[in-house]
Amino acid sequence: MIKNFKKIGEYRKPNADPEYIQYIGKSKSKVIPLVYLFVVNKKIKYIGESRRGYSRPLSYNKNKVMNKQREAINKSLKAGGFVEVYALEIPNRKTKVNGMEIDNYLAQDYEKALIEKLRPSWNGRK
Repeated sequence: MIKNFKKIGEYRKPNADPEYIQYIGKSKSKVIPLVYLFVVNKKIKYIGESRRGYSRPLSYNKNKVMNKQREAINKSLKAGGFVEVYALEIPNRKTKVNGMEIDNYLAQDYEKALIEKLRPSWNGRK
């Protein structure tokens, strides 16, 4: 596992909501930038990022856009496994450029770097 990522939930049943309350309480709607991982049998299968916090990685069972990932989750679950979800909160940082203060959205750059380094099999589109 990658250092400092914490477990925020698990997908255990196909097309069902993941279990998360025992990991993060009822704070699924907490809005904070983060990078998240889907892990099966201790192998990172997918790396994503969200500006909306925990709700995105914990809603793939309903996500009609991310078909490849939703289908891969369901395939793993139907085979008797489960999909663990880990996340690392990465707050925006303010910086000045030419006298103007701007927010740096670091989660997206970290996600990209991890994908390039680890090349998880569920990343990429069909």
